Amino acid sequence: MTGPSPDSTPPWRDTPPALWRTGAGLLMFVVFYAVLLSLWFIALTPMISAMLAGRQVATLVMLSSFAVALLALELVLRLLHGRGLGVLIGSLPLTLLQGGRVLLYALPVVLVISLLPMSEALEPRRYLSTGTWLRWLVPGLVAVAIQVSAEEFLFRGYLQGRLQARLDHPALWLGLPALVFGALHFDATAGDNAIWFVVSAAAFGLAAGDLTARAGSLGPALALHFLNNCIALLGVSFGDELGGLALYHLTIRQDDPALLPLIPVELASTFVLWLTARLALRR
Repeated sequence: MTGPSPDSTPPWRDTPPALWRTGAGLLMFVVFYAVLLSLWFIALTPMISAMLAGRQVATLVMLSSFAVALLALELVLRLLHGRGLGVLIGSLPLTLLQGGRVLLYALPVVLVISLLPMSEALEPRRYLSTGTWLRWLVPGLVAVAIQVSAEEFLFRGYLQGRLQARLDHPALWLGLPALVFGALHFDATAGDNAIWFVVSAAAFGLAAGDLTARAGSLGPALALHFLNNCIALLGVSFGDELGGLALYHLTIRQDDPALLPLIPVELASTFVLWLTARLALRR
């Protein structure tokens, strides 16, 4: 199946896409993103100073900063490719239909997975009261949607879309974006567990990439990524700077060996959700 396209016109002016132009686009994105991110935090200095009054603000600022990644990608597309972000998402009605269908199918599965019993070492503790959590829920959902959209537009929409239009073998156009996506989830503070976070993210990247290629839109990948991150950021999270909106916190750090038994569960969950989304797309 061909990559996402919003209409019948070719998605890229350089058809087939030139690999050098894709590389240049990624380099431009990194530069634009670094500059815009700096301006973002400078502009929000008063709000950042308020982080001391509540971690919810800190988490919202961190997640919402992905909006500048969307802006940076828009600049790359306009300046280098003469297109806008719409070229990445596919047909909007199709995107909404497929995304909604995947949400409908995957939500019960995600809820069941989130209720699986954990070992005593992984038993989370309550962090926010129900009232406080509900007050921050809508801003949190919006912030997660921004973060997820930025990652999917960049990795599945831009990088995979251009590689798929240029390269024949799925191992390249599907595998390379997933590997980059996984590598960017490397966290040195996770110690020996760091490689497993990379593997888990790369596995999700493969699943999201396959769904994007089959669907012809970013709808399924956006839906699955949104559900996954809502559980991880708004449900049960680590007690770090990204955990300010979570209802529960894990009592261990990311480098704790007690996390290792959770890795097979995480990979199996990704596989089950991928199968669920595939089933939703066949209906």
